[in-house]
Amino acid sequence: MRALKAILTIMGILIVAGFGFIGYEVYNRVSDPERRAEPAAPPPPPPGGIAETALDLPSGATINSVVAVGSRVVFSVRLPNAAGDRLYVLDPRNGAVTATVTTGPSAIGSKPNDAGSGAPRQ
Repeated sequence: MRALKAILTIMGILIVAGFGFIGYEVYNRVSDPERRAEPAAPPPPPPGGIAETALDLPSGATINSVVAVGSRVVFSVRLPNAAGDRLYVLDPRNGAVTATVTTGPSAIGSKPNDAGSGAPRQ
């Protein structure tokens, strides 16, 4: 009977110590403003491999910059022979060019939307 009381007392002390440790850890994690969350795992690649999208750039054109804007990607392209610049708005979910904007001297006679007919999709 004494052994049973000793075992129960030891288990009670371990349970109280465990709850004390959990309380201490919760307090430290809540009160530490510098603590960072663990980074999430990167998303898996899309099924079917890597998709390719052709921008149909003129010969001699160079990509100046790539900027993520909301859920779209904008490519700034320098056209050859000082013809101006062109912006391509790309939807990365399906790889479609949703709009193009051409600036510079050659923009006056160009089509309003090289990506397709009608107004750009939103």
